[in-house]
Amino acid sequence: MRDDAKAIISFQPSGLSASVPQGTLITIAMQQAGILLPLDCGGKGTCGRCLVSVSGNTSQPSEAEKRLLGQEQLEQGWRLACQTKALGNLEVLVPETSESAESSWRIDESDVGDTQTGTPVVTAVGVDIPKPTLEDPRGDLRRTLEALSTRLGTGGVEADLATAGRITRVAREQDWDLNAYLRGTELVGVAGTHEAPLGLAVDLGSTKLAAYLIDLDSGKIVAARGRLNPQVSFGADVVTRLQRAISQPEDGRRLTELVRRALDGLASDLAASVGAGPERIAEMSLVGNTAMTHLLLGLPLEQLGAPPFVASLDQAIDVKARELGLSLAPGAYVHLPPLVGGFVGSDNVAMIMGSDLDRPGSCRLGLDIGTNTEVVVTAPDNEHPLFIASAPSGPTFEGAHLSSGMRAMAGAISQVDIDQGQAVCVTIDGGKPAGICGSGIIDAVAEMLRAGVINRRGHLDRSLPQVRTDNRSIRYVLVPAERSATGQDIVVTQADVSQVQLAKAAISAAAATLLSLAGLEPLDISEVVLAGSFGSHIDVETAKYIGLIPDVAGARYAQVGNAAGKGAQQVLNSREARLRSAKIPAMARYVELASEPLFNRLFARGLSFPDHATEPASA
Repeated sequence: MRDDAKAIISFQPSGLSASVPQGTLITIAMQQAGILLPLDCGGKGTCGRCLVSVSGNTSQPSEAEKRLLGQEQLEQGWRLACQTKALGNLEVLVPETSESAESSWRIDESDVGDTQTGTPVVTAVGVDIPKPTLEDPRGDLRRTLEALSTRLGTGGVEADLATAGRITRVAREQDWDLNAYLRGTELVGVAGTHEAPLGLAVDLGSTKLAAYLIDLDSGKIVAARGRLNPQVSFGADVVTRLQRAISQPEDGRRLTELVRRALDGLASDLAASVGAGPERIAEMSLVGNTAMTHLLLGLPLEQLGAPPFVASLDQAIDVKARELGLSLAPGAYVHLPPLVGGFVGSDNVAMIMGSDLDRPGSCRLGLDIGTNTEVVVTAPDNEHPLFIASAPSGPTFEGAHLSSGMRAMAGAISQVDIDQGQAVCVTIDGGKPAGICGSGIIDAVAEMLRAGVINRRGHLDRSLPQVRTDNRSIRYVLVPAERSATGQDIVVTQADVSQVQLAKAAISAAAATLLSLAGLEPLDISEVVLAGSFGSHIDVETAKYIGLIPDVAGARYAQVGNAAGKGAQQVLNSREARLRSAKIPAMARYVELASEPLFNRLFARGLSFPDHATEPASA
């Protein structure tokens, strides 16, 4: 094989293709072709999410493929894209899933409303600019800035080179009657007189991008859209992505490029949906965890990979949108609120604002459950009124690392009831089950506890007919192959139950640790705030039953939706909201759980399910 030999890989049914050096992994070719394929394991060959049908000259099956697929599937041409190298031209069939479909990432209606008002960051000023003549040959930028100064009765308005170019084009299109978008004393964009400035608020999640397009004059959300974060093709969790980016700098640059391109596409699509161009977007706010924002900004990552997990910067920052490859108004900025510490990023600050956890009141517990669950305890009359930590809960509740797991979308089992040993499952769309999502696995484990299928230690009862055992796994069959959409059993394995135990132990131990450090007891909690998509869709009673969240008599349980998205909306165009966000890190005591002996003790204790669950099942 020549070093410069190329392989052309054609992907079906999309019709896309890529030309890559021979010996390239199929997953890399897919990324080059623009095909989004989630890799929960980060390309280690353990999750099976990259299953494709391949014809052509490839590398021999890896040990990971032999273990996961078996000889029969391999002989039928099925391969793992993350393990298979192209040694010549290939035809690759990528099974269609709903994960990359935009309809699968809709924004909940409860997350769409009017934003807070205050002193705006960006304002629109109508200005009638004298047209150039032979007697008045001033440059377009100069005449615009001087007309604005006259209109405002002040001097000192400025603009950069990119904005000057936009003025030259738009002024002539609009016959010199313009709407000027001002950010303080800086002119960041211009448009026609009836074209109000738009703003974009973004919650940059590790799995989902949630974006809200807002009319900056009225504060109304005029469009909203979600999209799968394309970085999932490098792993389901941020730690896997960080490891890839640190060990392989080219992958780090690719992760940065992927998310910037996705954000630019979201901005363009949202603007087009209201009949505008992205150049009308005069300001953008963005929140995300520390790793996500560092990858977006192209900041160094090595220091995040080891204790004490220090960020390159933790203060609020404004950066020109064009420096991030975003085609907004020529002078538009992206505002990122401050971080708290470690992996607790600006999305946690935004969640606190969106849930009003920084407001005075009684003791409250806030949980934004995800791959890293942000835990917040409000501690009245404490030197630090906020105690904050990040619990390493993993991607289990997003359907990752489960034997039959999938994300919350069409075909996903979201509710489970076990009646006389038989599971009755409800899917999100009412159709045939294709897998089980986060809320479904919580329901399934709770029902298995109630029915005695598992005991307090999480051990499956092998004596039950629905529990099957072989050399590959011990598993409880929720849906037999003949009734599933995939033609395969949908199961909960012993390993799946263990994943739930690990996640719920981390979350419950984190909450209990923060309460103890604040000098509080669980009975002091007056409200439990459940934020985020997962927290908004789980059954609260079920979550309490398995010990995922505390069961506090008399406490209110509030499922508040995407509170981080709401916080991003607040800081988009309100100076008061930005000042409020800047105060939150100073109010907080950030706790690094790994160094807390109490957390480790509570974590070990929290692996078991609560006492009320079941009589012991046989181990």
